[in-house]
Amino acid sequence: MKINGFFSAIILFSAVLLGGCKKELSTESGQPLQCSEWLIPGKNVPQWQNKNIDGIGPAQVLEIHDPTITPELIQSSIVLVYGNLGGYPAQIRQPGKIELMRLLVSYIRGNNPRTDVWSGMPVPGKMLILLTNPDNEYDPYGNAAGHEFRYFFVPKHNPGSVGKKPAEGTSNLLAKYTETDLRNMSYEQFIEAAGLKK
Repeated sequence: MKINGFFSAIILFSAVLLGGCKKELSTESGQPLQCSEWLIPGKNVPQWQNKNIDGIGPAQVLEIHDPTITPELIQSSIVLVYGNLGGYPAQIRQPGKIELMRLLVSYIRGNNPRTDVWSGMPVPGKMLILLTNPDNEYDPYGNAAGHEFRYFFVPKHNPGSVGKKPAEGTSNLLAKYTETDLRNMSYEQFIEAAGLKK
């Protein structure tokens, strides 16, 4: 019994290190809303890496290992990834502004205009946070402290049905909203609708 408790503690500790994924709001269908904590590069998740991503090309990548992200979860969920891009100066991006990614941030570097593109991409076993721009250069803002990310997997009623409410016929607090409704909500509205803590 002591060994089982030891392994349980290791698994719990690993889950916190790997992004703090937890399950919330059980539904009658058996699939709960799944979410991460706020993920901070170099603190509770690894640092950025420069990689080539299939179908995207060169990118600055934040790999968040999460064994609960399975092909079935990706297929059966609406995936929402939010960014708080606090690493940009206030004159480029409003401090504390949380938005659903894909996000475009435009600014001037030297005399050249640049647009950074931020997106989230789930793959089995991982959530990838990607930063790309036409120059494939990520300094000074891509690596800056202050960026945070959080993701949610909202259960769909029927993965093959476009426009269906996410969890129609279940006890999920989000069941009354369509995917479009969820994507049009602010982060604060989504958190309130889901009954979660900010």
